Amino acid sequence: MEMSDDLDILLRKVCKVHTNKVNKILDEVGLHIGQPMLLRSLHKKGGVPQSVLAKELEITPATTSTMVKRLEKGGYVIRKRDAVDERVSNIYLTDKGREIGSKLEGLQQTMEKIVFNGFSEDEKKIMRLYLERMIDNMAD
Repeated sequence: MEMSDDLDILLRKVCKVHTNKVNKILDEVGLHIGQPMLLRSLHKKGGVPQSVLAKELEITPATTSTMVKRLEKGGYVIRKRDAVDERVSNIYLTDKGREIGSKLEGLQQTMEKIVFNGFSEDEKKIMRLYLERMIDNMAD
C-alpha cells in the first residue's frame, strides 16, 4: 500500500473512533450526532430558518428538518413564524436548549482533552492547519 492509502485509512479510523466516542458521550445527555452543531448555531444566531441552518451545517434540508423535529420533541427548540414573512418559520432555542448548550461546551472540552492528550500547543496548531487544508482540498 502507498503511504497516501495508509493515511486515508488511518484518517477513516480516527473519524470512526471519534464518532463512536462522541455518540457514547451524547447518549448520556440524550442527543444524537449532529444535534450539538445545530444547537451551537442557534445559540450564536438566535432564531433562524431551517434553510439557513442546513446551509451553515452543510447538510440537506431533509436532514435539518429531521433534526429540528427531534430537538423540538425533546423540548430543546421551538418554531415561530417570522414576523416579516409568515411563510417562514424560524427556529429558536428554549430554556432547555440553552441549558444543554452549557453542558455541550463542557463535553466538547472533555472530548478535546481526550483526543489531544499529550499534544503540545504547537502540535495542536499544526494539526489545525492540516485539518483545515484537508477540508479545503475536499471542498467542491
